[in-house]
Amino acid sequence: MSNSIRRLSKSVQDSLRRLGSIDSTKRPNQTNSSWVYKTDQWVLKYDDGEEVNLTYVKHERVPMKDFAYEVRATLDVGHFLNHAVLLLDLGESSMEGVVDVMITKLFQNTKENFCTAAEVKACLFANDSVHLLSRTIQGTSMSERASSFDYDQTWICAMCNLPTLQKRHVAIARLKQPVNFGSTCHEVRFFILILCPSKEKGTKNAWEMGRTYSTIFSDMEFRQTLVEATTEEDFKKLIIQQAANLSLRQNQAKALSAEESEQEKIEDNVVENFCRFGTGVKNDLKRRLPHYWSDYTDGVAGTRSIQKTVSTTFFLYFACILPSIAFGVLNDQTTNGIIDVKKVIVGQTIGGLLYAIFSGQPLNIILTTAPLCLFVKIVYELAEQFQANFEAFYCCVGLWNSLFTILFALFDVSRIMKWSTRSTEEIFSLFITIAFFVDAFKDVFKSTCPSD
Repeated sequence: MSNSIRRLSKSVQDSLRRLGSIDSTKRPNQTNSSWVYKTDQWVLKYDDGEEVNLTYVKHERVPMKDFAYEVRATLDVGHFLNHAVLLLDLGESSMEGVVDVMITKLFQNTKENFCTAAEVKACLFANDSVHLLSRTIQGTSMSERASSFDYDQTWICAMCNLPTLQKRHVAIARLKQPVNFGSTCHEVRFFILILCPSKEKGTKNAWEMGRTYSTIFSDMEFRQTLVEATTEEDFKKLIIQQAANLSLRQNQAKALSAEESEQEKIEDNVVENFCRFGTGVKNDLKRRLPHYWSDYTDGVAGTRSIQKTVSTTFFLYFACILPSIAFGVLNDQTTNGIIDVKKVIVGQTIGGLLYAIFSGQPLNIILTTAPLCLFVKIVYELAEQFQANFEAFYCCVGLWNSLFTILFALFDVSRIMKWSTRSTEEIFSLFITIAFFVDAFKDVFKSTCPSD
């Protein structure tokens, strides 16, 4: 960020004559100056007509557009190019002439009844002169060691937001000869002009659109292909194709980067993860113990905490009791009354309390679910098949499950859950759905087609 004082001179020679040479022993020619208040601001004015104003300049790094993630970028390119103003081999030799032609062409092709070309130029240029664009995006290049820095002076993107505009407009000019647009763009061949209404939301404003087209034009090889385009249709097709290529290449680069990062992580942790007996439980205790007591005190510490705790308790009570009754009835039918609704509610209460106290995750809700009902049904059928006592058999199954759960915790087997994707969950859900459908159709068949 920098402030610069700029002198609006009729000629450099007059300024040097008035200021004098640094090495000269003679005093420079004295000229009278006066402060003049015009157009709501103070100006230092000399007798020869020159004025001194202050210009604020801000340099900010702009991130490249992510075409792989931001869908709006590709949509904007495809949509606005169909209505964009393209000027190929424009013969104007000054920045003002180029801008005048582009604005005139824009207003000829669009219906903007509330906005004028003068308003656009007043917003597009700095207030004190038409020789300086107020908001631009330009490419820069830097060496690997940041020892050299330079501007890409062959293209520039100018943009502005206007409250009187009705919709967004894009104009692109390919100049016949390089034109000097200022101190950092001496040989401009491509000029992108973007106008947006001030009421547009953040993802559609002039800055976002400017970032989109600037990312496309930042590729030097692509700009060379645009120079060789002969028609407007070819020019548009090249830009749309470049946007699609950027999306594809950025997707591939992201996938490759994620794969390399994962591979490096695996290689770095291969020795550390060779033996992790008890480390998962130990790390969980280290993380949770400092916050264990606050899990209980936070529910009564605040001014309205007790009210929230009581209301949440009543809500969760009815949210938990209804599934327990429904699945308890199902278990009652499956086990011929051995596991009824009362036992389901008591078991869920005991399990929920123990889990909340010792798991360190009191916000987890323990519920009887459909997969558990299928599990009870399978255990009951196995007990009947082996002619074993169901209650003893079910107790042994629970003890073995507890043993395996303890072993899984000690060996930190939960790490493999990262391989459980959404497809695994969907397959499991499909299995549960099919199992209940089969039971339902069996009951329907028995009720409609009774056996003799």
